[in-house]
Amino acid sequence: MIDSKKQWNIIDEKLTSSDQAQLQELELNPVVYRILKNKGYTSDEIQAFLNPSPKNLYDPYLMHDMQKGVERIQQAVIEGQKIVIYGDYDVDGITSTSIMYESLEQLGANVIYYIPDRFKDGYGPNKEAYQRLIEDGAQLIVTVDNGIAGKEAIEFAQKQGVDVVVTDHHEIPNDLPDAYAIIHPRFAGSEYPFGGLSGAGVAFKVAAALLEELPEDALDLVALGTVADIVPLKDENRILVKYGLQVLNQTIRPGIISLLEKSGIAEKKVTTDTIGYSIAPRLNALGRIENANEGVELLTTLDDQRADQLAEKTVKLNAKRQDIVNDIYEQALAMLDSKQDDLVNVVAAKGWHEGVLGIVASRLVDQTGKPTIVLGIDSKTNIAKGSGRSIEAFHMFNALDGHRDILEKFGGHHMACGLSVDVNKLPQLNAVLNLEAKKQNLTEKSKEIQDVYELSIKDATLEMYEELNALEPFGEENPRPTFYFKDFQLESVNLIGKKQETLKLKVSGVDAIKFNVAEDEYTEIKDNTTAFQFIGNLAANTWKNQTNIQIQISDMKLNSSELQKVNEPNKVVVARKTQLKTGDFLAANQTYIFFNEKLYQNVRPHLVHGSRAFLYNDFSNLAGKEAVIVDFPLKLKDFEILVPQLKKFDKITFWCFSVKSAAKIGLPSRNDYAKVYRFFKSVKGVDFKKDVNKLANTLQMKKDLLVLIMQVFFEVGFVKIDNGVVSGVDNVAPQNLEQSEVYQKHLQKIKSEQVFLTSNPAKLEQWINELIK
Repeated sequence: MIDSKKQWNIIDEKLTSSDQAQLQELELNPVVYRILKNKGYTSDEIQAFLNPSPKNLYDPYLMHDMQKGVERIQQAVIEGQKIVIYGDYDVDGITSTSIMYESLEQLGANVIYYIPDRFKDGYGPNKEAYQRLIEDGAQLIVTVDNGIAGKEAIEFAQKQGVDVVVTDHHEIPNDLPDAYAIIHPRFAGSEYPFGGLSGAGVAFKVAAALLEELPEDALDLVALGTVADIVPLKDENRILVKYGLQVLNQTIRPGIISLLEKSGIAEKKVTTDTIGYSIAPRLNALGRIENANEGVELLTTLDDQRADQLAEKTVKLNAKRQDIVNDIYEQALAMLDSKQDDLVNVVAAKGWHEGVLGIVASRLVDQTGKPTIVLGIDSKTNIAKGSGRSIEAFHMFNALDGHRDILEKFGGHHMACGLSVDVNKLPQLNAVLNLEAKKQNLTEKSKEIQDVYELSIKDATLEMYEELNALEPFGEENPRPTFYFKDFQLESVNLIGKKQETLKLKVSGVDAIKFNVAEDEYTEIKDNTTAFQFIGNLAANTWKNQTNIQIQISDMKLNSSELQKVNEPNKVVVARKTQLKTGDFLAANQTYIFFNEKLYQNVRPHLVHGSRAFLYNDFSNLAGKEAVIVDFPLKLKDFEILVPQLKKFDKITFWCFSVKSAAKIGLPSRNDYAKVYRFFKSVKGVDFKKDVNKLANTLQMKKDLLVLIMQVFFEVGFVKIDNGVVSGVDNVAPQNLEQSEVYQKHLQKIKSEQVFLTSNPAKLEQWINELIK
């Protein structure tokens, strides 16, 4: 049965007479007022929240070491010393670098910037990188969005006579670097009133101090960095982002203009959603796939032609990044089918691109509701390196901090971490995480609490959507309001999209959509319309120049008290078998039903007198008191063919036997395909049947996965077979291998296994009973 991924805390408190008076004074929509009241804001605070002003920005010199750091930078500018801005490869890092670089150029400084390579330098100050920069003439290093944890590299630079001014916003370690100055909004003893700035926000404050005025031209960059880094959008950040969005919507930066055009969003108003879902992922792709130096150039160049080139590359790299993420996500999801008892997901494999593992981990958290660690294995070093993402109920840093002895490297916080571990210690890591999850009282039933506001479906209008925009900019600690919708009638239920994975509903005349919905979820909703409940956000959807309100569903469930009842007693029993023996078929007068024809033919000779065997689509004389469904279908639609016939039986037992697990085989990645294709292009011919084990070992690939790839290649014409000898085909046209019949059948079996083989038995029994009804 469909259950919500989060625990809904429905807020429906009534407004008091005092509230009504404030509501009139503020001239606010009652729903908007309730949301702000729930945040704990007073009337004056509501006014300040709704009307953020630049005059409320704090004095930059209140920040620790600001005076000292600015004076050292000014000295370098006056003396013509070579200044290196040492940044970071994410959006916050490249915007911080751009802000500092433009400000120093404006002052006439001798300045360059350096963005560390994610794969060679790693995050933060790197001693070898510092040494190269110093050898190239660096006389002052200014870090942006990093440095607070760079003790070794910074002390090396200081000993070489090169001062380092750190500007950072990350967690402050106990052992601080011996830098010339540390500019940080949360430094112990600092008088700075707001500690939630992003790296770009800190760089902006340094720029304001250096220029002795507010650098308004950099507001677009600070908005990009602040939203992308998911820092709280309140206090000073709210001011910076609100006015930054205004500058961004009127930007004259050729790089941003070109990026918006090539991303297909140039005609739309830029919002925090635009940054979070469109601009930031594209800029981040540079550092995830290659090197982010070109990201700074894209944001700062004044050359239209160069801007177009860089924007085009950025968009292409993002498309590549999406493909890589999708490949790894599908493989990782398949791996988790056999690990459903774990409280924390841990998946690892060779060939996974290090730069995207955090994204994959986030998607798996969304899909499973469990904390997740995704690791790529380096076959040369046997070290698994990757990222973790968590949920509110599980403090990931605390869980691993006491087990550094089994880790090569580790760092992080409550909701995320980065780590490296020897492959041989992966089982130990898995066990440790499950143990720590139990210590933190994390169970399979643990759910993150989601505040939602009750809203009648008749109030889901464009007018309400516009009223809610008074709460913008939306982001961390000021999310777009989520509503629990009531008083609705579910009028239609459909699956749409290329892969039929988008749920589209008509709810009392209003369109509602949810992405990535499984076929069995669609069936459950269609069969239980009165039990359906959902939460989501209001959005404006424009199609053919007509704008309508649309609900974007974020979570859903079926209310068990309203589920349609099955008149007959519970007739379905799920008793899975991992092995079949001839003794399993000795029961008298039994009816056995098969989906796999080969298995059906193998079993028939072993049946005792009076027992019968049928294929799922052969209904002749299909009857009896009890039936055993021996295996399960490759496609869910095949099961729908059988369901009406099951009404004839008083009891049905599901063994759900699988000859071979498709999920354990997994899905081939682009790298897998490429590796196999290159091999067959480089050799004259291979007796595949004879040498398959040897070949799998050579390619460091599971035999079954290799066989699957070869079946796909043969179908699309990438290889040919002559007297059992396989060889590659020259000059083949590019094809989408995922559209091949072999691949699609394998994918369908994985999805079917998720329903029949690895799902909760009780939920499977309930679902089948409802289908039979």
